[in-house]
Amino acid sequence: MNRASRFLSLLMILNTAVWLYSPADARQNAIPEDLQRLFDEFGDFPSEDIDREADHSYPYEFLDRHSVIRFTEDDAGIRAVIDHIVRLKFYSGDPADIADAALITIPFYQADDMEKIRNLEAVVHQPDGRRTTITRSDASRSQINSRYDVLELELPDLDEGVVVEYKYTVQRKYIEELPDFYFSHRVPTSSASVTLQNERFLRYEAIRENTDFSVEYIREEVDTSSIPKVFSYRRPEPILLERWRADSVPAVEAGEYVSALDDLRGKIRFIISEFGIPRQPLENSWELVAAQIRRNADPEELILQQEELKDAGKKISDEFSSRVSTQDSIYSLVNQTVVFNEMNAVFADNGIDHVMNGESANQAEINMVLISMLRGAGIDAYPVYISGRDFGKINRAFPSLYQFNRMLVHSKIDDRSFVMDASFPHSEPDLIPIESYNEQGFVLREDSYEWIDITPEKSVFDLTLFVDADLNDEGDLSGTIRANTAGYPARRIRSEAAAGRDAREIAASTLLDRYETDVVKEADIRLVSGNGRSVILELDFEIENYAVSFSDGMEYRPMVVGYLFQNPFESTSRRVPITLDAPEKLLINYTITIPDGFGLDGREGQQQIRLSGAELNEQYQMQGKDLLYSFQVDISRKEFPADMYNQLRRMYERWVELSNNTWLIENRRP
Repeated sequence: MNRASRFLSLLMILNTAVWLYSPADARQNAIPEDLQRLFDEFGDFPSEDIDREADHSYPYEFLDRHSVIRFTEDDAGIRAVIDHIVRLKFYSGDPADIADAALITIPFYQADDMEKIRNLEAVVHQPDGRRTTITRSDASRSQINSRYDVLELELPDLDEGVVVEYKYTVQRKYIEELPDFYFSHRVPTSSASVTLQNERFLRYEAIRENTDFSVEYIREEVDTSSIPKVFSYRRPEPILLERWRADSVPAVEAGEYVSALDDLRGKIRFIISEFGIPRQPLENSWELVAAQIRRNADPEELILQQEELKDAGKKISDEFSSRVSTQDSIYSLVNQTVVFNEMNAVFADNGIDHVMNGESANQAEINMVLISMLRGAGIDAYPVYISGRDFGKINRAFPSLYQFNRMLVHSKIDDRSFVMDASFPHSEPDLIPIESYNEQGFVLREDSYEWIDITPEKSVFDLTLFVDADLNDEGDLSGTIRANTAGYPARRIRSEAAAGRDAREIAASTLLDRYETDVVKEADIRLVSGNGRSVILELDFEIENYAVSFSDGMEYRPMVVGYLFQNPFESTSRRVPITLDAPEKLLINYTITIPDGFGLDGREGQQQIRLSGAELNEQYQMQGKDLLYSFQVDISRKEFPADMYNQLRRMYERWVELSNNTWLIENRRP
């Protein structure tokens, strides 16, 4: 029996065992008095909190966030019980400032009754002493995905000076790991703590993340036994209490272009490290995670049952000499047939027989169909488990199945690797949702696993424009634009065309969104054969009074399309890495014919801004009446370290400058 199998056996015992204690043992498990009192002061807090003044500019803050973790046993086994109490103080009554705090949201893992919420209650305290109580019956429940639900409780009558407190309990069956505890949030936190009451048969490893502030750790052994302290009596081991506490925790400055807020928040994660009587160390590893997946939702077992899908894949492969073409054809068939229910999922819990029949299906179900058909076509394809950007990056030092919340497909043809998501409408191999473009994935094979970098080649903003236009002496600009699009822009055009939107509207919103729709006179959209799912968009346009005309000439804005009017990197400094949605490739070639008798000086040469993984190029030339110039932005990576922030900011600042520039085209007529 290998290590993963041994650990799985222990966990099976842990989840099903009913522990039998003598009366003395029962007394040993009495909850220490200080833990019983977490909820005792609910509804009764220090009066100075009402009069408290803010020492910051945030519209509200957390006065307290405290949690206590303990364990109970029943006929179903051992459960974690986590009590939470939260207090907030509002310093603004502006709904726009406090919108995210006006709704209490409590996500919980509802699949298999893994977690249940109990004791939910909130109280709104007005400065004049009035109180409003909200209970569980006032909460609404909705589904996040196939495994998570959320309880939402709307808070009434929020205004400056109000204090809100709420409490709830999470009962959790799965105790191999415990829910993360967060110290830091979008606003400051005055006091935060988590207390873990370790049972004698359990110990946890606590892993801190992003705690660049002071965290006090207290370890305390509490004797709860009633057995006399006589050397001839065998006394039980004391209860171990562990506390982590932080005061004056700063707000998380998320800003723009971060991978996820969760990647920045200070928190503690708990994973089981010892179990049993006597306790034995448990080795956590990704090998164990792979074994858990195979035991609970083995993808290989599901694929073995899909003879019909594999036969369909084989028939398609017989029609092509290239395996890449076969893969493209299978992907298109699945992508165009399925009905995605907008639920991202890790496992195909409900099977996959319904997927190709036009019935709604989640992400994992759809992608397991794709894998089965690719296998039938002789293509190596496996599930790749990821964490979406909304879920934060995977911490590989914390092996846990519950770090995954999406499943994609990984295939390999010769030396080329692909990442796919057939639930992503109007897509293609290597073009995945931006929300899934998140650093690393866990590929599970029949008897092994590997980590891969998520770098899908076609997941890019790729736009090449050719603008050929005439500027008349009244300042009107008219001509043609040809756009060669790939990646996300091409997918957007395909999606809008499939929805029946007019080509002129698509052209206007894609390229000329700052102008009225009627500037586009004609438009044509066509797919490029033999080049993936690229799209060519051609249009005729006319913009009246584009240039401001006066007696001495015209003021002309050179960035007709591809403009950027506000720098997304407004701050002058940054402490966290920059995460773009995807790499970007923008090339705009202009040929602008100016009127007879007009001229432009000083527009010759080239300019470049270059840094590691990004560059901006400009070229200018006059040929008779033709003004030839081009702008190119090439960002080949999506992650940049914080120390490159100012360089990236300067490049975008130049882009904004070009978009806001005007050139003087002189009237040189006698």
